[in-house]
Amino acid sequence: MENGFWKEKEKIIQALSSKSATRPCPRCGNNSFAILDGYINHFIQSSLGGVTIGGPSVPTAVVVCTNCGWLAEHALGSLGMLPEKKEDPSKERP
Repeated sequence: MENGFWKEKEKIIQALSSKSATRPCPRCGNNSFAILDGYINHFIQSSLGGVTIGGPSVPTAVVVCTNCGWLAEHALGSLGMLPEKKEDPSKERP
């Protein structure tokens, strides 16, 4: 595993702990979890009429129960892990 992502995993663990997200698996009661080696992005659709790729999304970290495989997704924004949005000076309002 790349050393950089290990640091990200440590941040995810700390953020989840700070939010008291430390309970056992709701499916099997196991207390051991792993964090996926990457993120999932859920695109926000403005309608149910089709699939839109791109636009607003919810990036998530995924925690997996090491016993039954149950997946728990945690929004990175709620964990304070998204980079600060920088305002584009060219789009300033008059």
